Amino acid sequence: MNSIDKNIIRGILDEMHISSTIDDDGDIMVIQSADEDFVYDVFIYILVNNNRLSFLAAAQGYEPQADLLFLANRHNCRRNLPTAVVRDGAIRMEYSYMLDEEVSRDYIRENCIGMTLSAIWHGFMELERESD
Repeated sequence: MNSIDKNIIRGILDEMHISSTIDDDGDIMVIQSADEDFVYDVFIYILVNNNRLSFLAAAQGYEPQADLLFLANRHNCRRNLPTAVVRDGAIRMEYSYMLDEEVSRDYIRENCIGMTLSAIWHGFMELERESD
């Protein structure tokens, strides 16, 4: 597969039993529900544009108790995926893939979607952790 679109990505999410919706902008939205490890819902927007698969995530209501730029920089020094950024006074997790070469559906499912969704959750969960 060397071309992706929103329908392909939604189909893969369905295969993975991951519920998704389409937001008002036409982007795919996945909600990772709060649990005992991280008590905030994480909203992940998945954008597909010109074979770029992008993930943008925010934890609704989450207000870290330290300097946001410090936390983002520390996170980014510890991890390659996802990238922590500060936007509109909040921490966001972001990551993108350019899928313009031939890759398998399994590669997209496991290495792009599965790994990134898990990494986003752990990124928020471990953001304020002092040591790695």
